[in-house]
Amino acid sequence: MSTSNNLPEIIGIAGSGSAGQDTLAHHLVKKYGYTQASTSDMLRKISMVQYGNTERPTLQIVGPAVRAERGAGALVIEGLQEPRPTVITSIRTLGEAKELKKAGGILMFVDAEPRLRYERMVKRARDGEVNETFEKFMETTLKEQYAGPGDAEYNLRDVKAMADMVIDNNGTKDEFLAYAIEKLSS
Repeated sequence: MSTSNNLPEIIGIAGSGSAGQDTLAHHLVKKYGYTQASTSDMLRKISMVQYGNTERPTLQIVGPAVRAERGAGALVIEGLQEPRPTVITSIRTLGEAKELKKAGGILMFVDAEPRLRYERMVKRARDGEVNETFEKFMETTLKEQYAGPGDAEYNLRDVKAMADMVIDNNGTKDEFLAYAIEKLSS
């Protein structure tokens, strides 16, 4: 299904950290009337209650625990309850990608050069990220690329292989948004 703007009714956005997933989702919300559900935001709420913080290392503990308890695709299933059109961000596991596809969604993978992603992360200054070194950032990135073959494990490598489209966000914000909308409309 598609919207009146020829955009998919359900869009899932996966990608490396700080590559631009939320930037695109916010654009879809503001300009095209999408509802956003973020699996990371869902995990941040749980993390804050259980651990009193929402820093990335804590989220890497909370995420697998939640997926083990509720099911590999449970966070996407929860996001799919939002009104249509819907964009679900922070898809990081095969179980989440599979649930999105099962619901008829289009999966986009967004990436950018590591140094640029690191600079964006520091600039957004979320949680304790502003103090993170580039080396620590890359260590975290590697953990999210592939933690194992199971549906509930971080596996951006294979989520990327499942994506309907892959785009690089190494240019300006306007270039990125225009290109992403063009790809989603085709």
